[in-house]
Formats: sequence, structure tokens, C-alpha cells
Amino acid sequence: MWLTGMVNRKTRPYAERLRFYTDESNAVHEQYMSDPDLRRKYEYFLDWQVAYSLPFYSEFRKIPETAAAVEFVISDLIGTNISARDADLARVVPIMVRLLPEKALQALASALELNARALSINLDICRTLFEQTDISAGISEHDYCEAFRRSTSLDECMELIDLTIALGHSLKRLVRRPMLGMTLRAMHVPAHAAGFGAMQDFLEKGYSTFHAIDDVDYFLNQFAARLADVFTRICREPLDIMDTTPSYAPSASLP
Repeated sequence: MWLTGMVNRKTRPYAERLRFYTDESNAVHEQYMSDPDLRRKYEYFLDWQVAYSLPFYSEFRKIPETAAAVEFVISDLIGTNISARDADLARVVPIMVRLLPEKALQALASALELNARALSINLDICRTLFEQTDISAGISEHDYCEAFRRSTSLDECMELIDLTIALGHSLKRLVRRPMLGMTLRAMHVPAHAAGFGAMQDFLEKGYSTFHAIDDVDYFLNQFAARLADVFTRICREPLDIMDTTPSYAPSASLP
């Protein structure tokens, strides 16, 4: 077994959880990365979804520190351009479980659980959307919300919120440890030289993002409330009040 001799009894559950959700994430990536047509559709869908989501968090985006945190959650944890990072992680997990302290390993395992579950939901929404709707003119809020409801539930979304906030609190505790920041900086060049640059950049970004927030608890409470409002709108508001005007993803061509 890959864990043999690498972790102690205390850290083993986090190491096993990290490996499980790393494999889950990469299995989802493989589904669209191996299918050029689905990959184009999925990348377009994610680009549109980010553009749709960000205006709901406008008050957080006016402050540089919390703007970075919103971008980190939406893009780096549950969003775009993360397949290279997850491939890096699959190769480096045995090293990470040996080197990371217990709390850091726990946080990374939580991040990968959130990542894997959000990836699976997003790909299901994308497939449903393209199957049920002709989006040659773009994606509308109405069609997106309908596909969303066919693919997941408000309860499942609330579980993702709980994971996000728990992860945020874990990161808050970690950023109070100056040694961790020093270690991450020292790892930058070796990690890139070894071919794990995407993974290293993710770790550094997560650390620096939450290190910059003065009151992490306040941000997390407010952000959780806004996430709940957004998911409730998407899952529960009457579809007949949703905007039916299609819009294009801002930086991608329609598949």
C-alpha cells in the first residue's frame, strides 16, 4: 500500500482522504480531457458560470484582500484551469503526506474533497445544459438554473458551503504559523524544477490569500451567507422570473 511506512496513525485518515479525493478529481478531469468536444463545452460552461457568479459577490470584490479570497474559492477550489494542479497532486501525494504537518494535511484533504465534489456537480450541470438546450446563442440564467436543478440539489450545495467554510477556518489556523509560510517560499523553486509548479502555486495562493485577511471569521460568515443566498436563488426561485436572455462566456468561443 502507498501509505505503508509513510504516515502515523494520527495522520492516516487525512492521508487516505486526500488520496481518495485526488483520485476522484482526476477521474472527473479524465472524462472531459479525453473528449475534445466535451472539453470545449465544459471550458466554455465554466467560463460562463464564473462570469455569472462573480457579480453576486460584488461587495467582497471591492476590497483587495477579500476579492482575492472570492477568486480563490470560485476559481482555484471549484472552478477553472485546475486539471494540471490535480495531476501534480496525484504524483506528489506520497511526499505531501510525509512532509506536511497534521493540520496542513487535513486542510489539503478538505480542499480536495470540495474540489472533487464541485467538479462532479459542474460537469453534470454542463452535460445536462448542452443536452436539454440549444445554446448556439449563448447560455441564459433560466437554462442554467434549470440544468442546475436537474443535476444537483440545494442540500448538496449547502454541504459544499459547509466544506468551504470549514476549509477557510483550517486555513486561518495555518496562516498563523510563520514557519509554514517560510517553508512554502523555500519550496517554490524546487517544486517548479521538479514539475509540480501548479500544485505549489495553489498552496502558495491559498496561504497568501487568507494571510492577507484581517478578520477571517467575519469574512467567512458573510461569504457563507452570500453563498447560501445564491444557491437558494438558483435552486428555489421560480424559473419564470429568471432571465431568458442568452449571454456568451466572456473569454471563450461557443463550442
